[in-house]
Amino acid sequence: MIIGPITTLAVSPFTNFDPINLVKLLFVTSISFAMMGLVIFGGRKSISRLEKSFWVASTFFIVWMFVSFLMSEAPWQQQVWGVFGRNTGLLTYIALLSVLISTAVVQHARTYHKLVDVLVLTSVPTTLYALVQLAGKDPVAWSEQAPFATLGNINFSSAFFGLAALCISILILDRKSPVWLRATLAILAVTQLAIVLETGSIQGFMIYIAGLGVAIFLWIRSHTKLKILKIPYLILGFVGFMLTVVALFNVGPLARFVFQNTILFRFDYWYAGWMMTLRNPVFGLGMDSYGDWYRQLRGEVATVRTGPDRITNTAHNIYLDISASGGVPLLIAYLVILGFAGRAAVRVLRRRSEFNPYFVALFSAWIAYLIQAGVSINQIGVGIWGWLFTGALIGYEKATRTHQETSSKKIRTGQNSSTPLPAAAALVTIGAFVIGFMLAFVPYRADVAYRTAAGSGDVAALEQSVKRLGATAYHFELVLDAAIKRGNEAEIARLVDELLQKHPRDFMAWRVLQVLGPTSPERRMVAFETLKRLDPYNPSIIPNP
Repeated sequence: MIIGPITTLAVSPFTNFDPINLVKLLFVTSISFAMMGLVIFGGRKSISRLEKSFWVASTFFIVWMFVSFLMSEAPWQQQVWGVFGRNTGLLTYIALLSVLISTAVVQHARTYHKLVDVLVLTSVPTTLYALVQLAGKDPVAWSEQAPFATLGNINFSSAFFGLAALCISILILDRKSPVWLRATLAILAVTQLAIVLETGSIQGFMIYIAGLGVAIFLWIRSHTKLKILKIPYLILGFVGFMLTVVALFNVGPLARFVFQNTILFRFDYWYAGWMMTLRNPVFGLGMDSYGDWYRQLRGEVATVRTGPDRITNTAHNIYLDISASGGVPLLIAYLVILGFAGRAAVRVLRRRSEFNPYFVALFSAWIAYLIQAGVSINQIGVGIWGWLFTGALIGYEKATRTHQETSSKKIRTGQNSSTPLPAAAALVTIGAFVIGFMLAFVPYRADVAYRTAAGSGDVAALEQSVKRLGATAYHFELVLDAAIKRGNEAEIARLVDELLQKHPRDFMAWRVLQVLGPTSPERRMVAFETLKRLDPYNPSIIPNP
């Protein structure tokens, strides 16, 4: 109930250079480790709540990330904490899987219903903040003025509001809710969809319509008199799906609503992610290392489409990001975990034909997230809900089995949800929380140090900040850029050498080395050859005498 809202809402604009991702990583890691600590404390009882095959898939997912980590030549710090502005490295995926497992172990239907309520409640302050941003009254001087709420990017806010509006729209169908509440929810959903419209990002509308389509089908299915419409509805849905697919290529009647130039860019990013997967299909190229290889594997079309300087550090497709990072085995493990959630949802639907707004919201939002995962980034503030809902679906199926419902009632008789944890459980939980906090605090502290040094103008402090454990290549590039502006060639040469020592595939460092005055002719040629290897179709890379 806590980890979803706090991960989505947390920002640190007054302390961090990256005010969005690092603070979210700090919270999601700390709390997820505490959650997993409780699971571990449960021992056999926790393990027995989930299938052995699920534990095998989850264990394999973790183990293979470490295998990829060890086999990759990518910088180890980058693999652990991720690249600047993304932070989807090894630690993040361990945290997200811990969230999934811990949620699946709960196996209490009302808790999963509350999870939907919590998403809706979380959307209230994000909606209000987005409205403040639209009104131009944001008290924070962000680098960009747009309705991104607490998610740092309009695409991410669009996706989050799409998920929230979807759940709200489904809950409005709950006849047990008072009229005033349903009317309030309707106003909230309309407001959120209006914000999505203002963002100009189609992600929110796309996943909203897809999820609502699933919900309407389940609603039709639950009414005896309307069941005759199931087949026509499915046919209509298939036609709509195909029209949407061709619209992505700027073809068909929906093209003017769906197609955007940025979709072409995503095709380039997907192609590069697939080529990375093919380059090392077994072990991948290292966690969160997409950006190191994008220039080399993007192909000629992507290089010249809008110019060679349009680059990215993510495939804008979570599935390809995973396969590029950890190879096909890691992707298969992830898909198997998703398969457990899908199978659980099908089992619930087979057992129960009535329309349960909370389960339908949970399932529809999960489907919407899977679609969004195919066109976007695993932004922690949005992605947390996808992993929560995946675990919730797995646990929901177990919680709603007839024989378990009876035993659960017996077990819970006389129990109070506020009963304190045993001392040993509390110690394990606190200990796990501290470990998670310490691990995630490393890059957080390094980023704070960089911002402090940049604000003070102290050159020595600035250089020292990027030597801290957890500093990224981007931090170092900013220091190098500052040195270039100062014009001290000896200082520039030293920083280039230090940057290449930590990040040997850093394009900027090789570019500077090639044109730097003190660079010897032999090393200048090495820089040229390296640049051509890193970006083979870039016409601006030419020999420099």
